[in-house]
Amino acid sequence: MWGHAHRRSRVIVVAALIVATAGLATPASATPTQDDEQTTAETAAVFEGQIIDMADHWGEATACMVWPEALDLPECFRPEAEMDDRIAELEAAVDVLPGVFSVLDRPGGHAATSGTNCSGYLRLYDGTSYSGASLYIRGRYQWFDLSSFNFNNRASSFKIGPCSAYFADLSGGGGSWYPTAQTQAYDVAATMASGWHNDVSSLYII
Repeated sequence: MWGHAHRRSRVIVVAALIVATAGLATPASATPTQDDEQTTAETAAVFEGQIIDMADHWGEATACMVWPEALDLPECFRPEAEMDDRIAELEAAVDVLPGVFSVLDRPGGHAATSGTNCSGYLRLYDGTSYSGASLYIRGRYQWFDLSSFNFNNRASSFKIGPCSAYFADLSGGGGSWYPTAQTQAYDVAATMASGWHNDVSSLYII
């Protein structure tokens, strides 16, 4: 988890990037409040060098990656293959800069499915059989609200990595939960369980 000082620096960096981005600059006459800046920091993402409001749209991107421990901002890509290359690059960095990230899987291998040696990630797809737009989320012990990533009630298939997960049909883990026996480590589903098509609003990786 990021420290308080780092969160503050992230907000400042994001605000500066947005001001510098054509078409998304804050009007000179407007002075954003702290809440405005925090909201922007929580929903901003990088796509081909530009800042986008990920909660509103992905532009021409088809794959986005949310990895708070490795990235200041989520990153989006046109094809999923480009995202895969970026994930491999970040995973390789742990061998060069040990300790920068929490314990990660090494490429080509699997971590334990529980405990501190488990690095949690999963992918959601808005089409069945792992098709359509994809959202990669990596981070443990926190609820991710999918509305922040424009993926609320869109999941039609998924792939879970080496840590189990919980899916809920309301934000913050509220409401009903997807059958937990079907969201264990390395579970995949080409279609959602009955009644869960386009009905996941938040998720938690154990």
